[in-house]
Amino acid sequence: MKTKQLIYLLLVATIFASCSSSKKLTYLRDVAETGQDSTFKKNKPGYKIQPGDILYVRVITSDDEINKIFDPMMSGSGNQQIRPESMYYNGYSVNDSGYIEMPILDTIYVNNMTIDRAKERISNKADNYLKKAQIIAKLANFRFTVMGEVNAPGVKEVLDNQVNIMEALAYAGDITYNGNRQEVLIIRPTGEGSRTYRIDVTNRKLIGSKQYYIKPNDIIYVKPLRSTLFRERSSDYMFILSAISSVLSSTAIIINLLNNK
Repeated sequence: MKTKQLIYLLLVATIFASCSSSKKLTYLRDVAETGQDSTFKKNKPGYKIQPGDILYVRVITSDDEINKIFDPMMSGSGNQQIRPESMYYNGYSVNDSGYIEMPILDTIYVNNMTIDRAKERISNKADNYLKKAQIIAKLANFRFTVMGEVNAPGVKEVLDNQVNIMEALAYAGDITYNGNRQEVLIIRPTGEGSRTYRIDVTNRKLIGSKQYYIKPNDIIYVKPLRSTLFRERSSDYMFILSAISSVLSSTAIIINLLNNK
């Protein structure tokens, strides 16, 4: 009877452990299904331009030669494919003082502005020199870093204006089995310094939070589970236990020999 009770208890413990593991590994656990009647509110924080950012700016006029001066990557007759690495050399970098330098238009202050506000500032400056110029402005360097317990860590560069945390983790090959999905650290550089956030990607409330969308230059770190740390150190623990066991065994043998004399 005791054996049956022991087996039953082991089965119950296994089931509970399995349920607990499933909860820890499931993203956006128990998230509601909105259907067509409702939506999750989009809570995307606006990004402010910082020193070190690169802007893609096109100034379009009726004069093809002037167009080439502002955008050497494009020809007057048509568009060419733009590769991300080319933006480093041909985009407009924001210097430490918050300015970009453009031909003819000179320096333009864009620090701590949204892209739309910077576009407006460039357009106002262009009106002083050019007739009916059309301005296109975008952030060219949306990149972020993913580290820790993910399958493909590294610096990721994407051609997009917005990336959420799920997409960012997907770019990194998803979190490994050993990753802690409930404590994902985000380090966010700002003009004043760095801010840190901890998010739980298993929490259904994440979708409607400000932390659901990442920002350019974010660093995302997925820490390992405590069980992973224990497994990594288990060999060290076994070595220590083996050494202690050897010492105790040697001591017992020596004491036994001395007692027999």
